Amino acid sequence: MGRFIAVAAVGLALFLVFAASASASLPTVTYSIEGIAGTNGWYRGSVYGDNVVVHWSVSDAASVSPTCLAAAPVPGPTTGTILSCTAKNASGSVTVMTPAIKIDDTPPTVSASLSRKPDFTGWYNHPVAIHWSGTDATSGIASCGSVTYRGPDNPAAAVNGGCTDKAGNSTGRQVQLAYDATPPVLSDVTEQSAAGSNVLRWSSSSSSDRIVVRRTLHGNKTHKTIFDGRSAGLADKKIHPGAQYVYSVQSFDQAGNSSNLVTIAGLPKVLTLRKTSYVPRAAPNPILRWGRFHGAGYYNVQLFRGSKRIYAAWPTSHHLGLPKSWKWSSHRFRLTPGKYRWYVWAGLGARKLARYSSVGSASFIVPRP
Repeated sequence: MGRFIAVAAVGLALFLVFAASASASLPTVTYSIEGIAGTNGWYRGSVYGDNVVVHWSVSDAASVSPTCLAAAPVPGPTTGTILSCTAKNASGSVTVMTPAIKIDDTPPTVSASLSRKPDFTGWYNHPVAIHWSGTDATSGIASCGSVTYRGPDNPAAAVNGGCTDKAGNSTGRQVQLAYDATPPVLSDVTEQSAAGSNVLRWSSSSSSDRIVVRRTLHGNKTHKTIFDGRSAGLADKKIHPGAQYVYSVQSFDQAGNSSNLVTIAGLPKVLTLRKTSYVPRAAPNPILRWGRFHGAGYYNVQLFRGSKRIYAAWPTSHHLGLPKSWKWSSHRFRLTPGKYRWYVWAGLGARKLARYSSVGSASFIVPRP
């Protein structure tokens, strides 16, 4: 009986020890991370700068490892730092580890480039692509911008763009360019023929537009640039009497845009007896001119339209300006559109002698307005 009681007492003691062990628990270890969340699992530092802080919380522990700080700093930048905390009690030990903490609070370094050089003296006059590129030593580049600038016109157009790294840090870089894709407008191009020059006038969108004037002799395929500059007109004095010209006028703005090309005829104001491969069209109220004839005291000039004589004069000099209108054979005449032929005779001796020698003849056309 005594032995039974002794065995029962030992069994009770063992049960009490087992029950006590079963009721005891392992330490509890938790943590929280204080930081500014970025993208792709990265942190972009914290309120403490580029450090991220891990806060450990431990309960029911008899001892803890030195790493179990209430505020454990994780220095940045880093591509992955793991912290751990170990706590022990009579029931055993618990170790908790953080995931890899990645920190990048440094924005990427960014540069920008345009797809081509300016079109004209520093100006772009049609769409141009702009690309941004960057480098990032820690998390790497996630994306960079790209845009095609198409306007509006601006001598200092500002285009914004940049790059973002994988942590979500961004760097912007502004690109400035001079842009003008609008061509100038050339208008009011006129030509007025004088005895010694052809006078051209025009108007362009801006007084700073560059004007280029080219001249072509009628029947000639080559042209000559007679003006390249800034002006509202010019007097072309290097013309041949009786020659018919074609002028082409075009304006260019500071960005290299060109206006429409305007062509205009330079009709001769002075008509001569020289032979030409074409019948010239005459300017209004032309001047007839011929070479001096030795011994002539006067000249007889006659004007025909078709087979009908409509005008005659006896000038003493070797040129004659046709009037705007005149009276002949009891009829009023003027130069209407059509083809005319004129003749010149040299008067030798007194006019009453009516001694004449032919100087020559030529034709001209009065064009329609």
